[in-house]
Amino acid sequence: MKQIKTNSISYVVDSEQEALDVIEEYKEKQRTENYTLTKYKTDYKCKKDRKTGEILSEYWIATVTQEYEVML
Repeated sequence: MKQIKTNSISYVVDSEQEALDVIEEYKEKQRTENYTLTKYKTDYKCKKDRKTGEILSEYWIATVTQEYEVML
């Protein structure tokens, strides 16, 4: 009997390019590590000062969702 497992992983990175690189790395590894990449996305986050509107910090979140079969 086989069971499908799902695993979501998020990474906080400093640039959009780094976020895209994380996703590409998982796309390449899925061929050799026996999982399927079912979802992936990048989100831009920005924290601003309430009074001045000045950007205090900005970062990207890369999220990947893996699906793989487990033998029971």
